Amino acid sequence: MPETGANKSAASTAAELGSKSTRAAAEMDAATTEAEAARHDLEADLRALREDVARLGETVASMAQARANALDEAVHRNPWSAVVAAVCVGFCLGVRARR
Repeated sequence: MPETGANKSAASTAAELGSKSTRAAAEMDAATTEAEAARHDLEADLRALREDVARLGETVASMAQARANALDEAVHRNPWSAVVAAVCVGFCLGVRARR
């Protein structure tokens, strides 16, 4: 039985849809692969950033500890200087609060 125009049209439409479907699936796979690669890169960057922040926190803590120790030593060497400084700061804050 010979094919009619409607059958040819349906067959060509089905073939075209199949081709488009295959291309869409390939594009989807490529986009998924790119998204996974981008996610992997972002996760690696986030891990590196967290490590940097942790190191920075340790550095700041050690610097603060060193300064606190230096201040403690200075106060033990010159206790009256520390008292005078504290009185001056208290006076300045009192004058400022009074306004």
